[in-house]
Amino acid sequence: MRNTPNALMIFAAGFGTRMGALTAHQPKPMVKVAGKPLIDHTLALAAPLGLKTVVNLHYLPHILEEHLADSGVTTLTEAPDILETGGGLRNARTHLGSGPAFTLNSDALWRGPNPLS
Repeated sequence: MRNTPNALMIFAAGFGTRMGALTAHQPKPMVKVAGKPLIDHTLALAAPLGLKTVVNLHYLPHILEEHLADSGVTTLTEAPDILETGGGLRNARTHLGSGPAFTLNSDALWRGPNPLS
């Protein structure tokens, strides 16, 4: 593929308010599905591609920072205000490089072929 992205932006800054009690004390990307946090499912998609990965944080960022500390991803905390999707991507642009980048939400599960392949 021409201009294949070598970077990935994972959006993980949201509040997860629709998840109610599941996100009262943890960010939505840390909610477990099939025994592991949602964000780990997303990172598993990127792993075989060796992508430079950036994750934006806002709600309870220390929990995700600790979880991702040894993962090799770059975390960017949006404070004091959340930047929303476009603002989060713009904020990450220097970390993503000058070429194209994939984007994924941290709360989407994929089944079947890797959508980044």
